Amino acid sequence: MALLERSAGEVVLGGEGDQDDKYIAPTVLVGVAEDDALMAEEIFGPILPIITVESLEDGIAFINRQEKPLALYVFSDEAAVVNTVLEKTSSGGFCSNDGIIHMCLPTLPFGGVGASGFGSYHGRWGFETFSHRRAVMLRGWTLERLNGLRYPPYRDDKLSWLRWTTSAKSSCSVM
Repeated sequence: MALLERSAGEVVLGGEGDQDDKYIAPTVLVGVAEDDALMAEEIFGPILPIITVESLEDGIAFINRQEKPLALYVFSDEAAVVNTVLEKTSSGGFCSNDGIIHMCLPTLPFGGVGASGFGSYHGRWGFETFSHRRAVMLRGWTLERLNGLRYPPYRDDKLSWLRWTTSAKSSCSVM
């Protein structure tokens, strides 16, 4: 409610709230400026500030001046508009002509990039985000005598063996 009170935008729908019930009515504001209080932080509530831009290019420039969004939703009947926004912006997720369904699909990763979050969740992506792939190499000393080829001084015979072990034709894995 404090954000709504500080906003210079015009409430065209909703705007009511009850602090005791921790309730804010779904609210839409128009005439919101880029530097408005509502645009200064993430809104976790039913408040939709609408910023008017003059062109698609101005809209893309506005998006690119901000931190990368968690998700970007484009509503248009023109595939060229959707593709232009997709190609010229970056976001955690992207969806055209829908505002909810992509987050609900377990076959798509959902997550942010940069300030909007790190990693993804849903199905396999959640497992990978919260897991760590640990690289492990266990090596004994038995073949260390052969590995002496790796160390200087390098004579012609050593170099020829090294070239052979690292060539595409070699299946040598002891090095």
